[in-house]
Amino acid sequence: MGDMNDRLLSLVDGVVDLDEERLPLLTLREARAAVELLRLLASGSGEGSHAARHLERSLVRRLPSEG
Repeated sequence: MGDMNDRLLSLVDGVVDLDEERLPLLTLREARAAVELLRLLASGSGEGSHAARHLERSLVRRLPSEG
């Protein structure tokens, strides 16, 4: 993994490790758009793709299911 993936993963994993307070900063539509953008980034093999997959999975677990 590259430096970018390592740096991004440490930011994402730090939320869990530090039990950091979550802030309500996005609307549901914005969150879903962010997840789609993360999926696009994760679909490649470039720098940051591994971290994008990790963050995308984390966000999807917290979003209400569409239905």
